[in-house]
Amino acid sequence: MKKSYLATVFFLAAMLLCGCPSSQTDAQEEVIDLHSDIDWKAPDPAVSQRPKILFVGNSHTFYNHLSRIFVNIVDAMGRKSDVYELSQGYYTLKRFSDTEDKAGIMLDQVLSKQKWELVVLQENTSMVLSPSPEEEMYPYARALDEKIKAAGGQTAFLMTWAPKNGIKDGIRKKSMEETQVQIAARYMAISNELDSLVIPAGAGFVRCQEAYPEIELWDNDGQHPSPEGSYLTACVIYATIFRESPENCSYTGDLDKETAAKLQKVAAELILH
Repeated sequence: MKKSYLATVFFLAAMLLCGCPSSQTDAQEEVIDLHSDIDWKAPDPAVSQRPKILFVGNSHTFYNHLSRIFVNIVDAMGRKSDVYELSQGYYTLKRFSDTEDKAGIMLDQVLSKQKWELVVLQENTSMVLSPSPEEEMYPYARALDEKIKAAGGQTAFLMTWAPKNGIKDGIRKKSMEETQVQIAARYMAISNELDSLVIPAGAGFVRCQEAYPEIELWDNDGQHPSPEGSYLTACVIYATIFRESPENCSYTGDLDKETAAKLQKVAAELILH
């Protein structure tokens, strides 16, 4: 992790240019088959020719400059966008919805004073995997979604990825994929309730592991994304928002063309199948 970048990332800048065990039983939640084709919700209405998009999250969002990668993909695909980011290390949707919190105040002002077509919300993984997401995650997702929709925007939840080595759930060790199924179920539960979008980046990690196990998607800490993981996430975001394949995108960041092409293919097949 780039320590200097992680320290305090409070920025709202135009870009025009970790795992916690859960004691909740799996039987209480829907089991998602991440290998099957899922009809991921499309933006409704479809985004404009130059959508204004706000990313809200923590280090999973600002690691490797995810929003910047997304903007570069958009540009390379011949499209336009106005992309902004508000991110802070370790933050949760609870803190972002708190109007007495520094970042919460900033987000409240940004949502009330500016019009956004799409606001991408990324929850802290610990809250997603909490024994009680109905207390730790869902109320704050609802509160932020209400603000976003009141201002005429759409909410998209960025489904993040499970830790590379899974989590320990009580005395049992859950694999990465088992953990990802639980993460997916919880993001999909709240998005279905709110009729909001899900950007299934975590599902993309599972698909990529299956198809291209040689590609390392995690950073050395096993929590945050590698450059490949962030690039895959940006491709999934692009396919979800624009309903267009990112395949043959000329922008590959620091990746070799072959690796980038594989990640573009995973994203396209996941969303558009």
